[in-house]
Amino acid sequence: MDGEFAIALSEKSAADAAKEVSLKIKSVFPKTVKSLFIFFTPQYHPQEILNVINFTLKPQNIIGLQSPFLNYEERVIEEGITAFAINKEGVDFKEISIKDDAAQSIESSLRMSLKNFSREESFFMSFLSQKYNYRNYLRGFELAMGRSLNVFGAGFIKKYAAKNYQIINNNISEGLISIMGSGIEISSLSIGGFIPLGRPFTITKTINSRSMIMEIDGKPAINIYRNYLGTKFDIFMKNHLFSLYPIGIHSGNKIHLINVIECLDDGSLACIGNTKENVKGHILLFHSQAFAESLKSELENIKKHGDGLVFMVNSMVRKRILKDYAQEESRIIKQFLGDKFKIIGIYSDYSFFSEMETREINLESGNILMTLWK
Repeated sequence: MDGEFAIALSEKSAADAAKEVSLKIKSVFPKTVKSLFIFFTPQYHPQEILNVINFTLKPQNIIGLQSPFLNYEERVIEEGITAFAINKEGVDFKEISIKDDAAQSIESSLRMSLKNFSREESFFMSFLSQKYNYRNYLRGFELAMGRSLNVFGAGFIKKYAAKNYQIINNNISEGLISIMGSGIEISSLSIGGFIPLGRPFTITKTINSRSMIMEIDGKPAINIYRNYLGTKFDIFMKNHLFSLYPIGIHSGNKIHLINVIECLDDGSLACIGNTKENVKGHILLFHSQAFAESLKSELENIKKHGDGLVFMVNSMVRKRILKDYAQEESRIIKQFLGDKFKIIGIYSDYSFFSEMETREINLESGNILMTLWK
């Protein structure tokens, strides 16, 4: 990894933070920086960051993203700027501008932008602000690209500041970052830590295009919580505790998370995730021992590569569940991977990635998406 990737953190204020990050990157790559990814919490203004970065580093490509919290090595950063730079030979990025939220417009924009870009051994990453509907985006993506690409990304459904800023080169917006790249091997995995509660059930009716579960075991979906929680159900509903009890659906040997956002008047559940009919499911609860076991199993798949850059997309839902344990979780991940792996990341409302075997895009809220860059 030496000579190909560099990471940096600053928790100073305003332009001083951007300057410190720039100088740290420059100490590793003194002559030129090909591609720079920069992440910042809402306390920083992107134009100020951009001005400093262009003056000190002059990278060929800049991708920037605002996030409520950041990950850096073993820490959760509440206020700061982080960055990673790529100087690997043969790396190629193409930024794609998508202005319209409609699936057909997204499909058309992708087809036009990528017609001259080789898809062989390419990857595709996207970051969506709350202004973009992830269902429309993923539908438009599959119409344009099929399931041939390694795709991953993250997005927001809430606003965590006055604006959810993004940077693409010299442009600042509050929309959608889409990048197709090649020359880097990227593999993705999801880390959970949730255990099933009660008896399994069958999801019998959904509206997948709207991520809604209408019926479970042939009855209004909310009944599964009412039956499980009993006398505690009213407190559960009053305090809107769905995030503590996500739904897990079984897919082969894996369990995919579906996070419930709200219950509608007819008893159906509005969700984040891939809702499917005639699949088995469970109510889930986070369990630290299950997390440790999941972590050991999944991170062995990263450690076998020897070293690399780990870009982590953590979950705002998960952070609310874990509370003070979120910092400990980051420490455990870093301790397990060791110093040969550099860790940097963001927090978002959801993440998505394509399964290695099927290339089906799996969207989740609650798990950690980890990507290894080599």
